[in-house]
Amino acid sequence: MRFLRKLGYLLATFTAAISPALATPVCNIDNEAAEKLNLPIYEWSDPSVPTKGTVVAIHGLTFYAAAYDDFAKHLAERGYRVYAADMRGFGRWKDEYQKFGGDDKIHFTQSTEDVVKLLTFLNSRNGEKAIFLGESLGANLALLVAAEHPELVQSTIVSAPCVKTCVHPSPKWAVDFWKGLAHPNKPLNLESYIEPYLSNNKTLTASCMADQKICRAMSPVELIKAQKTNKLAIEQLEAIPDTMPMLIMAGKEDQVVKASALPKMVARLKTKDKTLNVLPEHGHLMIEHQKVDTTVAQVIDTWLDKRQAPALELSNLSKL
Repeated sequence: MRFLRKLGYLLATFTAAISPALATPVCNIDNEAAEKLNLPIYEWSDPSVPTKGTVVAIHGLTFYAAAYDDFAKHLAERGYRVYAADMRGFGRWKDEYQKFGGDDKIHFTQSTEDVVKLLTFLNSRNGEKAIFLGESLGANLALLVAAEHPELVQSTIVSAPCVKTCVHPSPKWAVDFWKGLAHPNKPLNLESYIEPYLSNNKTLTASCMADQKICRAMSPVELIKAQKTNKLAIEQLEAIPDTMPMLIMAGKEDQVVKASALPKMVARLKTKDKTLNVLPEHGHLMIEHQKVDTTVAQVIDTWLDKRQAPALELSNLSKL
């Protein structure tokens, strides 16, 4: 099976080389980074277009790396090689953990270390810093790594960072609270907490709720660890260098985290190149697990293009 996947990838690359008009972005799970690091890493690329740079994406809580598939292909068509790894306890870790020498439990610290390993590998291979992309909890992990390892990060794009959580009181709280006290390591069903607030797009919400690959249960201990991870990232905002370009995005209709809390967060960032864009008709989920949203894509593409131009000019000058 592995041989067939590699053969398919090579055939797609060969087709792109001889017929660019027929080329489409390729998703490869048997890529060099995945094999060298022995981690569930996805790679998207389009061999028919010149490479502009590398993007490393981090998925949100309950999701998985392949949830970036549509947007990763969009970026690949524009010349970016995109990588995303499943966080531990999510995605392929659930069924293939033995292959990767781990377990199927959720580990946020190890997930962060995996991302750093991926960034380090990509940097050592071609000396290039990666563009970071993260959504929700993935946004906070991106901020955390950018603060702790800025030497590996070129710029950072975060969507719906978790700064201040929206509170939606429910009678179910009391029941789950006592369940959590009695069995702190026993998973709780999260569907009733996710479904009403994940997105203001009901079709997208229905699609997510029908996806069995999305994690639907976490223990109180795991939820507390997720909250601590988010908090740690926000506490270290000032450590992000003043030279790192940053795009912060959110949906005004977000019912998971408060977009209104972002101006204060942005004010704490020392970087001179920071952009906050709150989209008035969007909810929490704007990139993952959906067809490419043209408004979101336009914001990200325009931001990337403006910061790509100087790099391209320097690259051309170095060839003279």
